[in-house]
Amino acid sequence: MGSLLRRRGNLALIAVAGALFFGALGFFLATGIDRPTSSHAENLWTEGAGMTPELRNIPSFAPIAERMQPTVVFILVKMKPGGGQTTATSLPSIVPDQPAPDQPGTTTTTDSGGLPDGHPSLPPDYQQTAEGSGVVISKDGYILTNRHVIDQADSVTVTFTNGDEYTARVVGADARDDLALIKIDPKQPLTVAPLGDSEAVRPGDWVMAMGNPLGFEYSVTVGVVSGKGRSLPQNNFGDFIQTDAAIYPGNSGGPLFDLAGEVVGINTAVIPDTNLGFAVPINSAKEILPQLLESGKVVRGYLGVSINDAADLAEPPKGVDTGAAIMEVHPGTPAEQAGLKAGDVVVTFDGKPVATAAGLTDLVTRTSPGARITVGIVRDGKPMNVELVVGALPASWE
Repeated sequence: MGSLLRRRGNLALIAVAGALFFGALGFFLATGIDRPTSSHAENLWTEGAGMTPELRNIPSFAPIAERMQPTVVFILVKMKPGGGQTTATSLPSIVPDQPAPDQPGTTTTTDSGGLPDGHPSLPPDYQQTAEGSGVVISKDGYILTNRHVIDQADSVTVTFTNGDEYTARVVGADARDDLALIKIDPKQPLTVAPLGDSEAVRPGDWVMAMGNPLGFEYSVTVGVVSGKGRSLPQNNFGDFIQTDAAIYPGNSGGPLFDLAGEVVGINTAVIPDTNLGFAVPINSAKEILPQLLESGKVVRGYLGVSINDAADLAEPPKGVDTGAAIMEVHPGTPAEQAGLKAGDVVVTFDGKPVATAAGLTDLVTRTSPGARITVGIVRDGKPMNVELVVGALPASWE
């Protein structure tokens, strides 16, 4: 009897436990709380760290690259026989004792006969080649590139990403800014890359370089603006944009785009064994394009002084911490005619502040010859203004 009661008790407990289990299961199925459905399993790899809605909304550079692809061209240059060039893929290596930005870079190629560029047994009529990039700036075929890409060119061939190929002519070139304007006669209106405002670009802003590095056409690299107003060895131009967007031989002359898809620079140089690339600000290009178009060259302003950074002098000038210190005034020049003297420190030029010698050089050379301007100086610790007429930079000084 006792064993029967124990069995009945156990059965009762089992019945109660079963009721509780199926009741809970019914509630679980009815409410859907935490049930491991297939949709929940799929969410396991979409709700993890790094997949927040904010991260999903980060913009991609792909739309800019796709939209601007038709504006970026591959440039192949056949050089004049005996032109003195010893390189093939264009991109200056900017380091001390290396070619300046108006010279090609250091990568060589071979012709169909297998003789390398610069080989001592090359025949006098051997024709070397250079490769670079360019960007379309007008519907009727004007293309902006680097001067060092087309330097010593015997022929220039432009190829678009859709395979269209044209022979181009050189309209004009400028050694100081390392820019050149070439022209093709397209079959139909071209897609144009909008020119932005390089002055508005800030260190830390995203940029995208496009071009044809090392023969790999239509390549895209991305980085940020690392700095502005950079000077490079053996180059008087002191306003390069520095970027860590990778730039390689063959990128020369290609565009540097901002997030708006506007050109803010022309890729020009790189420091070897680093990820530091440099681009000519597009505002510099916009300033000289009218002269390149009209006369094929750029005539720059000139004062006729030797200058140094005031901050670098052994004895700091009185009354000023920065500026361009005049070390020498050359005879018969606009500076001498205006009464400037050695020891003067230029602190403003035409109302614009001057902090360094490179800054003054940039302002002067971008001023049209014949312009009458006011120069603010500090002489013996006293500020004063000097009026002068800007001269034309002699060709030998370019």
